[in-house]
Amino acid sequence: MAIVSVVWLAAAVCFFVALPNHSWLWLINFFNAIQVIMTLIKYIPQAIMNFRRKSTDGFSIGNILLDFLGGCTNYSQMIVQSIDQNSWVNFYGNIGKTLLSLVSVVFDLLFICQHYVLYPAKKAVISSKLSKDGGVEPLLKSSDHPESENV
Repeated sequence: MAIVSVVWLAAAVCFFVALPNHSWLWLINFFNAIQVIMTLIKYIPQAIMNFRRKSTDGFSIGNILLDFLGGCTNYSQMIVQSIDQNSWVNFYGNIGKTLLSLVSVVFDLLFICQHYVLYPAKKAVISSKLSKDGGVEPLLKSSDHPESENV
């Protein structure tokens, strides 16, 4: 709650600073910086928690894969536009977009590495009980012979 309050207060102050000068580009760059910082605040605790637990149990990798795809297509779009325009201004002209994509892709790669390489899910081992006659006991007992359940 404190972080959100500080961000809203800083945004309001910057808005009123930019208002008389009409320096809207500066204000947008400031908001981009806030977005990058909030993204770092969002990803760092998850990476630390995965590291401390040495596990990604309960962690949805699907959203991370989609986020990674989004970051890669964002960079692809900027590359295609830069080639088309014969200028790399798309990368350094909108530093907020570039940094946000970079942070997302780096953390997505970290999470993918944690999920699939460093801490892969443990396979559940199901032990089978041997029945009296040496065969494997069924997981579900038949309701045809209720007397065998009491044995």
